[in-house]
Order: sequence, then C-alpha cells, then structure tokens
Amino acid sequence: MHPEHYYSLPLAPDLLIGGERVRRCALRESVYQHIYLLMVTGLESHRYDPLYGCAIWDHDFSLISSLRWKDLVRESMEESIRRFEPRLSGVKVTTGLEEFEVMEKKTRYMRKRISVIVAGVLRLTNEPFHFNEKIFIAPMSAD
Repeated sequence: MHPEHYYSLPLAPDLLIGGERVRRCALRESVYQHIYLLMVTGLESHRYDPLYGCAIWDHDFSLISSLRWKDLVRESMEESIRRFEPRLSGVKVTTGLEEFEVMEKKTRYMRKRISVIVAGVLRLTNEPFHFNEKIFIAPMSAD
C-alpha cells in the first residue's frame, strides 16, 4: 500500500472533483485525524448519521460531577471509534478534565479542558497506535 494513500483533513472536495491534487497522508495520520474529527463533532451534527461524533458537546455546560462527565465522554469516544474507525482494534480510551481560572479585562471565569487519550492497534500493520489531544470546552477552542 502506498505510504500516503489516504486523504488528509481538511478535505478539499472542489479540488478532488476538479481532478486536481489534494493533500494525502499515511495511515497513522489519517486515523489520528479521523479520531480528532470524531472528538470535535457533536452527536446529531452529521446529516447522514446522527450517531457520528462524540457526547462531549451534549454535556459541556453540564453540572454533573466531573467523574461522571469523564465517564460519559470516554464511553462515547469508545463507541464512536468502534463504530466509525474500523482501522483500529483493541481500543482503550482515557479521559481527563482540568479547570482553569481565566481573567480577561475585569471578568473572571472558569474554562474546562478535556484530554482524550486513545490507545489501540492499527489493524493493517498490527502496530501500536496512540492519540493524545486536549481541547478547551465551554466554549471550545483548540489547545
């Protein structure tokens, strides 16, 4: 298999349809990008499959305990990866939650940052795979 067989995100469908070259990437990067996309996509956001995405956005302002919230996110990510990322096996997801106090001008507020760590095996090559990303939620922003 060609080392850069997969399309890279963000996808440029206009270039693809026009027959122009689009950015490509290797298997590991493609899986990594897809898991990130699952993580930042809210459930019911995808027109063709309401189950595509993650429950982070269903509970981002929730007052439920941090422990229960982390469990909900972990379970949602595990289910989404099992359902939508067949290139991985033996998936284990770990989540963490940190709170930061932010001072902006004369306003003080709390921000939460979630970490998502995914460990698994790439089915095609039988190599270990690791994903580790942190995002700020409520409101979301990339770290």
